[in-house]
Amino acid sequence: MEEKVLEFLPFWSNLSINQKEKLIQGSRKVSYKAGDLIYSPAKDCLGMLFVQEGVLHTYLMSEDDRRVNIFRLRDGDVSILSMSCIFPTITFDVEIEAETDCQVLLLPTSVLASLRKENIYVENYMYKIITETFSSAIEVMKQFMFLTLEQRVATFLIDESVAQKTLEIKTTQEKLANTIGSAREAVARVLKQLAAKGIIKIHRGCISIEKKCELYHIIQ
Repeated sequence: MEEKVLEFLPFWSNLSINQKEKLIQGSRKVSYKAGDLIYSPAKDCLGMLFVQEGVLHTYLMSEDDRRVNIFRLRDGDVSILSMSCIFPTITFDVEIEAETDCQVLLLPTSVLASLRKENIYVENYMYKIITETFSSAIEVMKQFMFLTLEQRVATFLIDESVAQKTLEIKTTQEKLANTIGSAREAVARVLKQLAAKGIIKIHRGCISIEKKCELYHIIQ
């Protein structure tokens, strides 16, 4: 089963037979429950995470322990920040948490560090993932700097609607606030204003989008 998943990695076809065997033997499937802390600076250098099922949150940590969501990882996504110890250029701290029950294929740091030294295709892939990660972090900072809170809430609702493939967004106001790095009270006020305009409806554990075009209008 692990081999079929690994075959989707871009560098797989450029590995030798021995390198493929090393990766297969070293990889293992890990299950996490919703709310589990998968990785933090206090934990050991974990390895590359290949999400097979579920949703993971990656947070940027501030000095006063505030968390700002960088991105979500869903089925088929890969995270390399959980093995940032082998990349001296990564100097910021992150936490990775299971938002839902998850199935993850873990490729240990020791195995990938060895393959990285042996195979240029593995190294190139890792730096590609790092570049994409930095781009996501910069996008988050741009939202903080240039978007109003209403625009950030609207962006979240649109993105989640696309990701969940529904207009019924399963989330709480607290989760939404944590994701966009704002206070729950401030987010609640914005949601009430959107609801008063008929753009959304607020339910327990769910926000339904009534006028998606109006959300797009807000972020333009």
